[in-house]
Amino acid sequence: MRRNYAVAGIVVAVLVAALIVVAGSRSPGGQSSSTHVANASGLPSAHPSIGSTSASPTDYGAMIKTLEARYARDPASATTAMNLADAYLMTEQPTKAERLYARVLASDPGNEAAKAQLAMALHADGRDDQALTLLTGVLRADPRSQLAHYNLAVLYFSEQKSDQARSEWQKAAAIDPTSGIGKTAQNFVNLMEDNTGGPHPSDNNGD
Repeated sequence: MRRNYAVAGIVVAVLVAALIVVAGSRSPGGQSSSTHVANASGLPSAHPSIGSTSASPTDYGAMIKTLEARYARDPASATTAMNLADAYLMTEQPTKAERLYARVLASDPGNEAAKAQLAMALHADGRDDQALTLLTGVLRADPRSQLAHYNLAVLYFSEQKSDQARSEWQKAAAIDPTSGIGKTAQNFVNLMEDNTGGPHPSDNNGD
């Protein structure tokens, strides 16, 4: 049964790249420049684009139509396929997202971003065991996959495994604290520390 995002208490969303993809947000070489965040029940949104604009479902619909048109013109483009899949995932269409991630992986089996995001599509569809297998596989191959650590935290948090979620967000933040994913992951760590009364990393700055 497909997971209801609101009932599950977690929303997988795509940040800057999916929202401004019409301006060419994917970097050369097919590496995603997008940042993925979760809006968890009881935690404020950490989605800068949504938080700072009045984007509506109509805006997302227009974005998807643009991406679908691009994909129809160039279905061999992994970048376009990933952008469209991310947009489907953000708008709670995991089955469509899953098909596109799978197509990318059929052409590029080593694409870690596609694997990590396919895991989130599986999670959104209620297949957490498969999602966990994918993410742990990515991390076995590359323990420094920031996106895989981040998405694994999302998976754990949705299962109310708070300690494991915090640990994975800490790992994601430590890999690159300056990236969008790193900053968002650290925000969630801080929020979780606030909820448990634990220390923030900033508490050790010698103030």
